[in-house]
Amino acid sequence: MVPHADEQLGCICAFCYFDRMEQKWDFKSSDGAAIYGVKNSVAAADAAIFMVHGLMCNMYEYAFKRAADYFERDYDVYRFNLYDGRDGARCLNDCSLTTHANDLIDVLNSFSREYKKVFLIGHSYGGTAVMLANIKGVTAVSLWDPSYDLTRTQKAFSKKHVEERDLYSLNRGISQLLGKGMFEQAGSLTQEACEALSSEFQSPVQVLSAENAMCAKDKDSFHSYCAHPSVREVIKGADHYFREGNSCDILLEKTEEWFRRFL
Repeated sequence: MVPHADEQLGCICAFCYFDRMEQKWDFKSSDGAAIYGVKNSVAAADAAIFMVHGLMCNMYEYAFKRAADYFERDYDVYRFNLYDGRDGARCLNDCSLTTHANDLIDVLNSFSREYKKVFLIGHSYGGTAVMLANIKGVTAVSLWDPSYDLTRTQKAFSKKHVEERDLYSLNRGISQLLGKGMFEQAGSLTQEACEALSSEFQSPVQVLSAENAMCAKDKDSFHSYCAHPSVREVIKGADHYFREGNSCDILLEKTEEWFRRFL
């Protein structure tokens, strides 16, 4: 591994190394947790996209990897794990959505200053984390089937409470565990709370809902009360992860069209 040239990157990273067009990086967040990520870049760019994955997911999800390869022609693309099995990283059980929002802020503080334009993509809970972070100076955001009115997620996880560790379990063939902090914060993000996040947000918002997912049926989403240019479209035939048919192709094309409005 090769040490970062901090004065060139303007970041607080510890190490990086290159693999084809992907540069792996890691650094310690403001509270000392290790954050691991990947940067995709073909050539020097003056615009960057930062991606925030959803609950129980990671930066290598199908749509995220597709997006990194798709956008690297024109943007530097940053992905990172909100929790990771490597040394010093967070465990999901210890996270809240506020933890995710703060980690996004740390990532942008580390990497975004060298770019004229900064765009964010958030999927599912990652979309909610983007809204909570509400970072000044972000050019525009695209939220992929974002979680809205999160009380529904809380109800799903409340079916089984693992009392000895104060965790909440959801059985999807493999049981998934959520910590008390995340569980309780989801319960506080009601329709009204999400409306407030929308009205207070400082950047233009695109919402791309998946037709076959729960939130597509909602009248409102995070675009609804935003004071900046905002749109919503439904990707037909898509599941929550945009893996069906050509739904991921359409997702990326619509995201690209939105971002290009602000270049």
